[in-house]
Amino acid sequence: MSTPPTPPPYYGPPTGGYPGAPQPPQNTQGLVGMILGIAAIPLICCCGLGIPVGIAGAIVSWLGLQKANQGLATNRSQAMAGLICGAAATGLGIISWIILLATGHTNYYHFS
Repeated sequence: MSTPPTPPPYYGPPTGGYPGAPQPPQNTQGLVGMILGIAAIPLICCCGLGIPVGIAGAIVSWLGLQKANQGLATNRSQAMAGLICGAAATGLGIISWIILLATGHTNYYHFS
């Protein structure tokens, strides 16, 4: 008589568990940064509001770009657009304030 084959060793249940559903992309920062960066450009004409909005847009877009580079977000182009527009608006706002101060056109009472 022949002996039955030995069963394979039992290692127990898997310890890591099963991976869950993939996480959705974290695109909020890139989108908000793009909106702020684009909105900052026309806000340059509103008493310099484009400067702080442009800075905020550039910072939020940079954070969104970092997430896109890590693979957590899928909107790298939106984050880049916000970063470029925010930086451009900040630069143009600063240049416009320098021109206004150099030419002496800072008297807003003249328009009332």
